[in-house]
This record gives sequence, C-alpha cells and structure tokens, in this order.
Amino acid sequence: MKLDWLKPVATDPGPHVSVYVDVSRTREKGAHEMEVRWKDAREALAGQGAPEPALQALDDVATTPAEVGGPVGRALIASTGGIEIDVLLPDPPAQDEAVTGPVAHLMPLVRSLADDVRYVMVELDRAGADITVTSSDAPRGSEEVREVTAGHDLLHKIPGGGWAHLRYQHAVQDSWDHNAAAVAEELHAIVRDQHPEVVLLTGDVKASAALRGKAAKQVLELLVDVPGGSRHPGVHEESFNAAVAEALEQVRRRRRDAVVDEFEQEAGRGGRAVKGLAPVVDALRRGQVRTVLLRDDPDPGGESEMLWVGATALEIGTTAEEVRALGGDGEPFRVRADAAIVRALAASDAEIELVAERPDLVQGIGAVLRYADASTPA
Repeated sequence: MKLDWLKPVATDPGPHVSVYVDVSRTREKGAHEMEVRWKDAREALAGQGAPEPALQALDDVATTPAEVGGPVGRALIASTGGIEIDVLLPDPPAQDEAVTGPVAHLMPLVRSLADDVRYVMVELDRAGADITVTSSDAPRGSEEVREVTAGHDLLHKIPGGGWAHLRYQHAVQDSWDHNAAAVAEELHAIVRDQHPEVVLLTGDVKASAALRGKAAKQVLELLVDVPGGSRHPGVHEESFNAAVAEALEQVRRRRRDAVVDEFEQEAGRGGRAVKGLAPVVDALRRGQVRTVLLRDDPDPGGESEMLWVGATALEIGTTAEEVRALGGDGEPFRVRADAAIVRALAASDAEIELVAERPDLVQGIGAVLRYADASTPA
C-alpha cells in the first residue's frame, strides 16, 4: 500500500489528535450516542493535553453521522491548523479510539484501507466511454468520472448491400475508430498521471476490440475485461459487482504475493531484506526501506511495542540514545511503534504490506530494501 497521501501529516511536527469512531446510521439514537461519546472523548483528550484548536475543529465533524447507510467508521486527524484527514472507513472500528501526541496515530487508517486497489473503470460503448478514476493521492472514496467521446454519430451498421451501403459501413467503422482513439488517448493520460494498478474494461464487445487496437502498451498491460457492465441502464448490478470484486481481489493477491516472494528470495540469499524490529528501524533511519511487511495486530486494546522518535519522521530508534545520535533538535520521546513506523514510511515514500501466514518474520515485521550495503544489518 502506498502511503504518499499521508506524507503531509507524517512530516507535520504536530501535535495531532487522532480519532476513530463508529458513525453508522443503524440505530434510532445514533446521533445522540455519537454526541455523548465525543463529549467523553473530548474531555479525555483535553486531559491528555490536546490543543484546543484541534478539538474545536473536530467538534464540527466528530458527531456527524455518515451520509451512507449501514455500518461505517470514520478516521479524523486534526492539528492546531484544523482537520488534516477526514476519511470514511468501510467498517466501524472495533472500539472508538481518541489519542493525542506529536505523532499521528495512523495505523488504524492504514489497516482499514490496506486492501484498496487503485483502479480505473472503463464503461464503453461505440460512442465513447464513462471512465471512473480513483485518485493516486487520496484514499478510498476519492473518485472522478470522466465522459469521453470524439463526437462521431454514425455508430450502427445495418444489413444491406451495394456501393452506398459499403460506404456507409466504412463511415460507421471510421466513427468507431475515432471514438476508440479518443478513449485510448484519455486512458493513456490517466495511466501516465495516476498510476493505477489495473484498468477494468466493460461494455460493448466490438467497441472493446476497437479500443484494444488503439490503446498504448502501458494501458494494454493493465487492461482486464469484466463482463456484464454497460454505460446504459439494465445492468445486472449484483453479478457485475461480484465480477469487479473478483478482479480487484486478483490484483490484491498478485500484489501481496509479489512482495512476499521478493522478500523471501532476498532474505534467503542475504540480500535486500531484513527481519525484526531493530533492523527494520535501522533501515528506516537510513531511508533504505521500500516496503515494510507487517503481521498486524488489530486489537486496539492490546499492548504495543514502543519506539523513540525525534522531531522529524526519520529520527527513529529503539532507544533514546539512537535518536540523540542523529543530532536532531529537542529530546526524543516514546510513541507506539506502529505510529512511528507508518510516519517514517509515509515521509520516505515507502510502502506497507499487511501479511498473514507468509512470510516467516521476526517480531512480526520485516522489510524489502531499496538497496543493501556492508553496513546493512543481517
């Protein structure tokens, strides 16, 4: 999972207030319950030293029910400058959390969105396409729909014969080609700028074939056909949504397997991989980490490892002395290990992959490195 959209928060010196709440609209007194919970959480945060401007900014949003139905959570991060992050989560948190400190508590947000796939959906017909783009610099729910057409309106071939008919058929094919070229050009720009993991293609079969004939290589490498969709009403939504979900799950499996396979290969030959908290932290300080693999414990009530950090994201260590040796400003302070690690990953343009059975890790953590040298811990 890329964490680049968290970089502004990760590099902000804080203090931050981090709140995770259930905003489901499933109970008659849901709004009142949220107000009571926020009142209690606000008092606790004030007692922890949370900045009043951050609490005031949260007052306006922490008690607002979600506009969508069903169970849903909300992640809110605020500082003295106001709201920094406000994201709806696909599931409510196991229990509400509200903490304050110099490092934002981002791990629950990362955990909730870890399986997100950056995708482009192309709903195609012979007139053009509706293209849904998930943003490369924002979390779940940030989508843009673009309508693409070249404006050609000779779209349907009809049975018949003769010279005039053949000329009409050629004109229709020319319209298809022009419209396909317009869609292909827009897709190429989207892939170049947004870097999606997959481009899902659905709709008219002949228009799809025309698009494939015009698409750039970078687009063709990402194209996956998903049956059952259309630009027009009449789609069997349940079966189509199931097909989309399966296509995205295949992307997730490939992504996870690729990271795990590389980690196991590099660890097996003593290459660009490290295991254990101390070696990973050392690599983070050096900016060597490309991807952290974490066997995550989602229990907010469980005990967490602690790390020492400084004023900047890569001032991180297992002891205060390690951080002091970096020569930063101010005294080091202790924070949750997962918060410090996510902060360092976001600031250094690195990624995180939450794993289950594979691979074999030490203390539940390992990392694939950008490079290794003689000083890299074994």
